[in-house]
Amino acid sequence: FFLPTCPCLHSAMARSLRKRRNAKVVSVKPKEKKIQKKHFNVRQIQDPELRKRFDIKKTLQENLEATDLKEMYYDRLPKKIPKKGAHPVKVNEDEAPICKKLIAKHGDDYQKMHWDIKLNVQQWTAKQCEKKVKAFNAGKLRSAKAEILSGHGIDFRRPMYGASKDRNIFGH
Repeated sequence: FFLPTCPCLHSAMARSLRKRRNAKVVSVKPKEKKIQKKHFNVRQIQDPELRKRFDIKKTLQENLEATDLKEMYYDRLPKKIPKKGAHPVKVNEDEAPICKKLIAKHGDDYQKMHWDIKLNVQQWTAKQCEKKVKAFNAGKLRSAKAEILSGHGIDFRRPMYGASKDRNIFGH
């Protein structure tokens, strides 16, 4: 048996053996799956129509796949689908002067309004410009009080009531 006398070869061999000895064995264990409850307590279902149709011999998923919502709630569905959106666009007190300036400069050209970065400070798209300008022309304005009541947050930009009205938004 021949051992090399060169120290550099000897240290390299020892190092590799040490690495092999300290190497950790990687084992992939299967994750435990969450077991679905076979039966569901029917009394937890709030809706009486769904509670009537619920079969306790099936799982929750099987029951939900078997239910036909259109048949269950046919009397509650609307007869006709509305054409207009539920929330019409309105212009608040901050947006009204911007709309006024955009109309004065560009008229009905919404693409030019979109690209005018000096007047269009809120970076509206062409479609947003069109909606805001049409709402402004139709007189659909929203006061600051209505904005606060609706919860859209104009009250964070400018306080309206009490001593905070005179202070800035940082409270000093």
